[in-house]
Amino acid sequence: PRLLSQFFFADERVTQVVAEINGLDAELDPQQYLVLLNQLHLSQAHLLAILERIMEECIPTQRHSRDYLVKFPEELLVDNLGNHMLFAAECLLAGTFLEVEEADGAQLRPQARNLLCSLELVRTVLREQSLSQPGCYPEPVRAVLVQFDRLFAEFELRW
Repeated sequence: PRLLSQFFFADERVTQVVAEINGLDAELDPQQYLVLLNQLHLSQAHLLAILERIMEECIPTQRHSRDYLVKFPEELLVDNLGNHMLFAAECLLAGTFLEVEEADGAQLRPQARNLLCSLELVRTVLREQSLSQPGCYPEPVRAVLVQFDRLFAEFELRW
């Protein structure tokens, strides 16, 4: 029932699906590739939902304001905006995002890189914390969560 334990297993699932995707030849088995992409989307959404709950529990008064969310359509907010933002960041870094003007993409890429690096750091720190002391959030954990929350909010705002 602990959030860090839930995070650990959700993170393991994301890692497993990514490994399966990396080991698959999408041209030889496009159907399985689509199935795995869907599993990745769902497992990332689950991971982000748990991460959101951890941040609400751990750093509730240090969260970045999300007042700007009123600019997004309601159906996007209901359909897990965070997952869409991470997908957009990954696409920007891969150079495959077609709906962004090149000048905007050039400005957003560094933010996308910082966001994804911060997410990897959060995943690493929370995995280590879940294995050592799953019931507490020491200051280094809180610091990486605050940084990730800020970077995520800045990326959403620019989008």
